[in-house]
Amino acid sequence: MGGGQSSELSYFFNKLIAHVLRWSIGDRNLHTPGNTRLACASTDLSVALHYNGRYLPTRTFRSICVLLTTDGLHRLSELSMQEGICEHVESLTVVPELFNGEYNAPYSTLSRWDCIQGAWGTSQQEQDSEQVDGKAYYAVYKAAMADHQHALTSATSIILLQDCLRRFVNLSSVGLQDCPTAGTGDTCLGWRRLRAQLGFYPDFERERFPHKQIAREHDLAFSLLAEALIASGRKVKRLSTCGSHSYGVGLGRMQLTPEAWASFLSCLKGLSHLHFCHESSAISSHPERLCELLAAVAPSLETLRYQIGPYTSSIYREPFRVRELFQGIPFQRLQTVRLRLIELPMDTLEQFLRAVSPTLQILTVRAISLAEPDDPSDPLPQDMEEQTKHHWWRLLEFIRDELNLQFFVLRKPPPCITIPCSVTIFC
Repeated sequence: MGGGQSSELSYFFNKLIAHVLRWSIGDRNLHTPGNTRLACASTDLSVALHYNGRYLPTRTFRSICVLLTTDGLHRLSELSMQEGICEHVESLTVVPELFNGEYNAPYSTLSRWDCIQGAWGTSQQEQDSEQVDGKAYYAVYKAAMADHQHALTSATSIILLQDCLRRFVNLSSVGLQDCPTAGTGDTCLGWRRLRAQLGFYPDFERERFPHKQIAREHDLAFSLLAEALIASGRKVKRLSTCGSHSYGVGLGRMQLTPEAWASFLSCLKGLSHLHFCHESSAISSHPERLCELLAAVAPSLETLRYQIGPYTSSIYREPFRVRELFQGIPFQRLQTVRLRLIELPMDTLEQFLRAVSPTLQILTVRAISLAEPDDPSDPLPQDMEEQTKHHWWRLLEFIRDELNLQFFVLRKPPPCITIPCSVTIFC
């Protein structure tokens, strides 16, 4: 074959690889390396990845999610060793919980889950039989949870994660993420294999959220991530302890020695974005840790999202009461603040906002309760509604008169405040 024909054939071959990769990535199959054997295409992988360089790496490999299972971690390790991929990864999130935190459910509980009922119905239709063995689902559930618990507590998991953190040379963001849903599951490493093993889709959108059980898994996962950061020496710019449901972690429950805790804080120096959900039952244990964490990141922090306790749209929770809000923390560059599910005295909130006012540009408050700085055991005042109105109008006037904001966003104000349920004010 002539040189011209060979060159032309090579061009079309590389173009075909780029097209196949782009199609696979559009379906997110490359997030499961076993489905598209990257190693087999190693000769032309770099050409394919750079054929349309801006599209492939930034869309697919910039952000990676991994399920904390043996398979998920091994797939992450395989992906981190692929030349032409590891340098594009900027964000890594881990999913800390399976089965809605039901890590030791009896068979009687599992058999009532909506996802199990749906799987039984599908199996009966496909097999044209009423005899579907529910014990088989329970067996794979127990095996999956045993593997998940091992991944959460194994030293091997720390080693795998720390090696991946080292290989992802441009990694700047780490955190925890909610369990995948029907529309996002295939973007999470390990999720497709888990579904294939289970034989049903573990969807718990209509189930109750046992947040205390989920918080336990979040604590273990966050400790695992912290130890991997320490061992790898990787410094990050963004850290998130929760996803959209915001179950929270307990810093006081992290099994870190004082030396390891200090090393973890060192990894966070230079952090610019922090999304922190504090699990309320753990606040009294090592309460100094939150202040130590914030003090470590305060000089560089630009965005702070903070809330106490879990949040779901279907379960109402009273805001958690605090008397101080980051008092004495020397924030120097804080531009965006989002507060949710906190009850605090008006004076406390004013003190915090006044301290960060030189740099603050965007303020969002959601499900915030403004209370009197009194004893929580005291009876409620007779004119509670009038006092609530007074506090909120005082806050709005304070924002108008003393802050130089670009945006103020108010979500879910108290019913006695006659403004829309969600309002954005351009200041």
